[in-house]
Amino acid sequence: MNKSHSVFNSLHLNKAINYTVLTMCNDIKNAYIVYVQDGFDYLELGNLEQAMLHLVRDNPELAQHLVFVCIHPGDSFERWASFSSKGALFSHYIRFMNDEFIPTFEKSLQVEVILKRGLLGDSLAGNISLNIALDNPDRWTHLMLQSPAVSIEDIGRIGNLNLSGWHVYQTVGIYEDEFITPMSNEKLYILTRNRQLYKCFLLHSANVNYKETQDEHLWRVWENDLLNTLRFFVK
Repeated sequence: MNKSHSVFNSLHLNKAINYTVLTMCNDIKNAYIVYVQDGFDYLELGNLEQAMLHLVRDNPELAQHLVFVCIHPGDSFERWASFSSKGALFSHYIRFMNDEFIPTFEKSLQVEVILKRGLLGDSLAGNISLNIALDNPDRWTHLMLQSPAVSIEDIGRIGNLNLSGWHVYQTVGIYEDEFITPMSNEKLYILTRNRQLYKCFLLHSANVNYKETQDEHLWRVWENDLLNTLRFFVK
């Protein structure tokens, strides 16, 4: 596995963003790219590298395609400011991703074509993934949301969009309405909002694999389902 750490200096955020890139091949021509929000947590808590290796063991051809870009928003306060629609950096982070980071990174990758382009995120990272995609919906083929902490306002941004080109993997635990975020000390009603988001996806013609599980809002849940999530992306 190739693993490289880099820094991107963002004008929109006025700060440096750390990110890690995982590939299994030095000469990728037809890329399947996943932009992973909360990227360092997916590496450290989600065992993303092991899931990637498992995918390639099952289907060695995937080594010629896979690119995981793991982006770190900063500390918990920077994460909230960037990923929550109430955060001061929310709109700036979307501009950073869509206008700065993605075009620059993909130009540097020098692949012939990008066959799949997806976003992966848990909790608030799922929320920012949704909003990044909604800002430029034609760019994306896949959205992988593990217990996304979306609000009514975030769901409302779908507006009148036709999402028939999206393939969405969405999971949530039936006990997640009880989760209280330590950043604002409030319930986010994650189960309720995910049910609303799912219905909205269907109304706007997205192709959705939706799953409710007997779980709470915990990293071990997302780690345990990560391989299934990635299989959805590559199938």
